[in-house]
This record gives sequence, C-alpha cells and structure tokens, in this order.
Amino acid sequence: MGEPRRLNAAHIGKRLRDLRSARELSLRQLAKLIGASPSLLSQIENGKVTPSVDTLYLLAGALGSPVAAFFGDTDADPAAPASNGARVVRVNERQRIGLEHGVTWENLLPSEESGLRFMEIRYAPGAHSGEHLLRHPGRDLFVVLEGDLTFRVGFAEHRLHAGDSISFGDFQPHQLRNEGTDEARAIVCVIGDYEGHRPAD
Repeated sequence: MGEPRRLNAAHIGKRLRDLRSARELSLRQLAKLIGASPSLLSQIENGKVTPSVDTLYLLAGALGSPVAAFFGDTDADPAAPASNGARVVRVNERQRIGLEHGVTWENLLPSEESGLRFMEIRYAPGAHSGEHLLRHPGRDLFVVLEGDLTFRVGFAEHRLHAGDSISFGDFQPHQLRNEGTDEARAIVCVIGDYEGHRPAD
C-alpha cells in the first residue's frame, strides 16, 4: 500500500525561502510582519526547526500564499487528469509534512488549488496547533477519523470523538489540541480564500 512521502524540515525551509525571495522580502522584514525573530525564520529556512501550525499560517498570510504552498507540487501533472477526469492521489503519493508540537499534515490533493485545502491531519497525544488561535478566511470542515480532538472555537470548547464533525466560518478564532492518550486523525477541508491570515486579537 505504501506510505505518504515525508517532506522534511529542509523542504519547508526551501519553500519558505523561495516564497520570501519571490516577494523580495528580507528575513527581517518578514519577521516583523509576523511578529517573530529573524533568528527563528533563519532556523526554519535552514531546516533546523519546523514551524508550528499557527506560525505557518502567519507566514502564509504575510507572503500572500495559501498554506498548501508549503507542500509544493507533487510529481503528478495537474493538467493531465485520468481519462474520466478524476484526479487520484494514492496513499504513497501524498505529501506529508511534520510540524512543531506533534502535528502532521498530509495533502490529499495532487497539486495546490486556489481556494481549497483538503488534508488528513494527525495530532500525537499532547499535540496542539500552537500558542495563538488561528484565524483565516474560508470555511473549515473537520471530521475526526480516530482518537479525540478538542477544538476551541471562540470562547467555546468542543471535544470530538471518532465520527464526529465540526464546521465554522470565516475568521473564527480556533485552536486544536489532542488531550487524549492516542493519536488523533481527522480530515479537514477549507473552502475559501487564503489571503490575509492573521492571529486572533
């Protein structure tokens, strides 16, 4: 059956450096935009540390790119779908990136698509999306496949078990945590524009 292709910290760093260079931003300028230190961004670009989910969102927003841009393109040619028009991604063709705090993302799309993110996410026991609540445009839809995930949406918390689902709209501040003893897996689909990510106030 095979395993998803793991993209290491060096890959994320290269994607960040390419996106930053394309926008002609210095490390110091980008760091100021997201409220981080140039040293941290330098470590990410050099593959020495991986960003957290919230840091990745801040970087994507500052660079005007979808978070899916950090995966890069797969080897599949997005302009050449199967004969019936379907675009199949085999499990061993998925791109997987490991993020800080025990979070893993697996891209379920063959290439980046404007206004759409479709992923399987994994949260190890104790894993969380970061210190800041996420807030971004687009409608979020989650369904938990295994384990438990706690969603903080605004001031409310919801603990979801396998089979449960949750959805919320544009710019709803949210955070994910795995407070259980087993790995949690979920499918997430975000529909909408990715520009303008920012942390909640």
